[in-house]
Amino acid sequence: MNEHNEHIAVDDLYAMAFDGVASSAVAEHLAACSHCRQELEALRNLAHELEIARRSEPDRTTLEAYRAMFKHVQVQPSLLQRVLDRIRAALTWDSRQQPMLQGVRGFEINNYRQVYRAKDIEIELMVERTGRLQRVEGELLSETQEVDAAPLLLELLDAAGNLLHTVECKGHFRLDKVAPGTYRAVITQADGPIVEIDPLEIA
Repeated sequence: MNEHNEHIAVDDLYAMAFDGVASSAVAEHLAACSHCRQELEALRNLAHELEIARRSEPDRTTLEAYRAMFKHVQVQPSLLQRVLDRIRAALTWDSRQQPMLQGVRGFEINNYRQVYRAKDIEIELMVERTGRLQRVEGELLSETQEVDAAPLLLELLDAAGNLLHTVECKGHFRLDKVAPGTYRAVITQADGPIVEIDPLEIA
């Protein structure tokens, strides 16, 4: 830590976030400085995201899909910056929570619809039970750009960050044989923000 600076040096913060290494002076400063604690927490979150990305490194087929998507597109800002600036979609509507369906005798929820939103982007999902598994159909909608003709890549990861499904499509997508559980969905557009649904609960 730089003794002439009121905050912890960047190198020391990185050493703590990525390597878990800290001097007694750094630890003492952290106990008294909320600013440095916030900076360290942000770097630890970044380290966690990078570890998940490393563990879910795409296979050759997925990499080829990425190359095809971005071959003719001038991506600004860089793809790395877009990964860091990814936006998280929030659940805004769930058909299972509608009062008209609650308490109806004999009603069983085999199929349900959800809507997620991130800024000007909506993701509509229809989940249909097929035996013990589920089929998930979805559509990406935007208020500011046409997405039906634009390629996108959908990746479905489990809670541990393992890549389970990869779909390349244009606006509409479909996942078959999805087991009930908690997932993370990452939608990469050729010329738009990366959108993440986390958690994505498939019941």
